[in-house]
Amino acid sequence: MSETRYSRNQDVVKKMADLLRAGATMLSERCPICGLPLFRLKSGEVICPIHGRVYIVRTESEVTRVTVQGVLENLEKIAAEEIARLMEKRSEDLDTLREWLDVLERTERILSIMRGKEQEKPRKDEESGKTK
Repeated sequence: MSETRYSRNQDVVKKMADLLRAGATMLSERCPICGLPLFRLKSGEVICPIHGRVYIVRTESEVTRVTVQGVLENLEKIAAEEIARLMEKRSEDLDTLREWLDVLERTERILSIMRGKEQEKPRKDEESGKTK
């Protein structure tokens, strides 16, 4: 085995160990890109130790939800970058700044609602499992 491959494997094992020490749970599902086990963080987010965030979708409605969430997260990033750009050049265009702040606020509000619903679902599943 080449030296770089060996050190890369060690890095991956270290990342996985760090995730477990931080309280993440190793899942039975695997990353569709590299095949490594996926981890669920305490926040509920599912990640691959190499590729970062991964979405596990089982139905068409989940595909739609994940697609919408991805679009909103990109919009959030763009809005934050535009606000930073306007502030960096000390723009006097306060109307544009207000518009981007409004976009950012609305996007964050929608994402917060979506994430709240995501976290409610596992709790409901756990509760229904306990009553059986």
